[in-house]
Formats: sequence, C-alpha cells, structure tokens
Amino acid sequence: MKEHFFESFKISLPLIIAQMAQLGLGLTDTLMVGWYGTRELAALTLGHACIFFIYISITGFSLGIIAKVSEAFGSGNLQLVRLNVRMGVWLVLAFSILGILILANTGSILIFFKQEVGLIEVVEDYVQIIIWMLPTILMTYVFKAFLISVGKERIVLFISIIGLAINFFLNYLFIFGNFGMPELGLRGAAIASLGSSISMLGATIAYCCFSDIQKYKIFSNFFDFDSKIFSDLFKVGWPICLTIMAESGMFSTAPLFMGWIGESQLAAHGVVMIIFAFFFMIPLGISQAGTVRIAKTLGERKLNDISNVAFSIYGLGLGWACVNTVIIIIFREDILNLFVDQANLNAELVLMYATSYLLVCSLFHLADSGQILFAAILRGFSETKIPFAMSLFSYWAIGVPTAYYLSQHTQALGLGVYLGIGTGLLIASVLLFYRYLKVKKMTVIKFV
Repeated sequence: MKEHFFESFKISLPLIIAQMAQLGLGLTDTLMVGWYGTRELAALTLGHACIFFIYISITGFSLGIIAKVSEAFGSGNLQLVRLNVRMGVWLVLAFSILGILILANTGSILIFFKQEVGLIEVVEDYVQIIIWMLPTILMTYVFKAFLISVGKERIVLFISIIGLAINFFLNYLFIFGNFGMPELGLRGAAIASLGSSISMLGATIAYCCFSDIQKYKIFSNFFDFDSKIFSDLFKVGWPICLTIMAESGMFSTAPLFMGWIGESQLAAHGVVMIIFAFFFMIPLGISQAGTVRIAKTLGERKLNDISNVAFSIYGLGLGWACVNTVIIIIFREDILNLFVDQANLNAELVLMYATSYLLVCSLFHLADSGQILFAAILRGFSETKIPFAMSLFSYWAIGVPTAYYLSQHTQALGLGVYLGIGTGLLIASVLLFYRYLKVKKMTVIKFV
C-alpha cells in the first residue's frame, strides 16, 4: 500500500503545481488589467464569463482522452495510444470551431442580457482576439493528456510555468506599452493570452517530436481519420463535458443569489471563491493522477491493484483536503486580509461576511474534493454516463434549489448559498463513491 501512495503522490505533485500555474494565468490577467483601469477590468470579467463556459465544457473531452490513452499505454498498445491522441485533437478542433462561431456573436449575446452598450464594444474587441486561443489551448490539453498518460508529468509542469511567465511578460508589454510596444489595454491582455497559448502548444509539440517519446510517433499519418476511435472518445467525453457544465452552472448561481441579498455579500463571495479555487487545485491535480493510475492499471490487467490504487488516490486527496480545511479555519483572517484592503469603503462588512462564508466553505471543500476524486477514478474505468446523471441530480435537484430556498426564504441568507451548494456536493460525493464500488466489482467480474 505504501508504494501506491508514493506513486500517486509522485504523479500528483507536478499536476497540482501545473493546475496552480493555470489558475495563475487568469489571476495575472485580472491583476494587471485591474491596474490598468476599472472599465477594462469590468470588460475582462464579462469577456471571461463568455469564453469560460465554452472553454471549460470542451475540456471535458481531454479528461476522457487521459483515460483512453492511459489504458492503451498500460496495455502496451502504442498504435492505440497514437490513434487516441490523433482523434482527440480532431475532436477538440471540431468543438473549438463550434465555440468560435458562438463567441463570434458575443455582442449580440450581451445585448440580449441587457449589458451596457459602451462596455459591450470593449468586450467584443477582447473576445475577437481571445477566441483564437480556443483551438490552441485545447490542442495543448490533448497533448498534455498524452504526456501525463505516459509518465511525463514534470514536462507538463514545466510547460505550464513557461506559459505563465510568457503571459506575464506579454501582459507587461502590451497592456501598458512597455519597451516600445503599443499600449493596447485590454486588447493587449488578449494578445498576451493568445501568445502564451501558442507558445505552450509549440513547446508541447516540440517535446513530442524531439524527445525520447518521439517513439510513439503521434504525428504519424496524422490526417488519417478513424471513426471508431473518434466515436469512442466522443462517447466517453460528452458526459464529462455535461458534468462540468452542471457543476460550473451550479457555482454560477451563487453570485446571482448573493446579488439578490446585497452588494457586500456578493463582494465577500467573490473573495471566498478565489481562495477556494486556489485550494481546490490540490484535489484536482490528485484526481487527474487518479484517472491515469486506474486506467493504466486496467490496461495492465492488474485487477488486484485496483482497490489499492483507488484508495491511495482518494486517501491522498481527502487527506490534503482535511489539511486545507484546518489551514483555512486557523488562518482565515490572515488569508482574507490579503484580498481585502481595509481602507476601502465597506471593507469591514465584507470581511465579516467573508469570514463566516469561508468557515462553511472550508467544510464543503471536503465534499467537493470527494466528488472530484471519485468522478476521476470512475473516468479511469471510462465510466462517465451514470456519474453525469448522479452529478446532475445532486447539483440541480438538490444543490441549487436548497441554496435558493435557504438564501432567499430563511435567515441563513448568504450562508444558505454555501449550505445548499455544499449539500449538493456531499450528495454527489456519496453517490459517486457508491458507483465506484459497483463499477469496481463489475470490472473484476468482467476480466476474471
């Protein structure tokens, strides 16, 4: 058992740091555009909201690709590894084109939602550049999925850090017009993000072509289409995409409910979500390692190891989540002071709400970690449809209605939002754990 925990930790650590670097890209944009101007920051927030939903949904396919490539790698079938990577690129490119067509109409979408006309023009300038990041970043995710599956997690980390550094440097050049570059403001941030994503894609492709993993020949016959593999990846991937949409949709209702309660509560919620997102990167990175390890173990037909591998993943993930919870509870005031300037108007009120929200959030962090870990383990079995149904039920039949009722019709108010969402996450975690036990049993029977 000890060796399984060590192996899971070894794979997880670079993935956790890579996830934090990925989070850093958005944080860098927000900070530097915020320094430039409040109008541009408001436009960036709207632009991110438009592109994020499309982007986060399509990334579900890359999570399915990790499972398929890892299983093929475990079985020693290099041709199947190659085919899954190739068709994975085709798949995300197809959906990237669809995403670009939708986002090309951002102005009309924002007009429909009655946003300020002057702000819409600024958002459109940003989105018309940033939409071309979709195919580059999603192809990078597919190649990163391949690298993770074949044990090159450190390269994924290295490329993510390079991308963060390039994004920061290009933001500095083009937002503010430093070193003789034109001062482009928000358009400069879009150019920086696009340049960073192209750099990461180029670095990933270069490594695949010129390192020791060129033996997989993933670009061999790259334009040959395999309908069966394409279909298999789509069947595994679409429930993951919808699961991500269901979860992100549930979290998107929180600011809406908070906005109905009050401005200070909404501001406090924004701060808490930034902190929560940072700590969530740890179980998220471990969950990716879980998909790889389970799928690879299945490919190797080491059925006796499945329970130990899974336990090492959810034991490690939930253990870290407990540590996170303790850190948040003990240091909550110090953490919040990093994000709230007490000289600002209503800062004391925002801190008061944020402190109470963070306490509740620290507890539902355990439930959120549980659901992401068990969902990832199930993806390792290529089990995605029933987990999607379980998640949809938990989030939208339990979580959102409970959050709405408690926040709008009881004295819980803002705390009710977190209690409702936390309940949905807890139900999802329990259901997914039950499904894992059943799938594990069926898998052993199938291969024995």
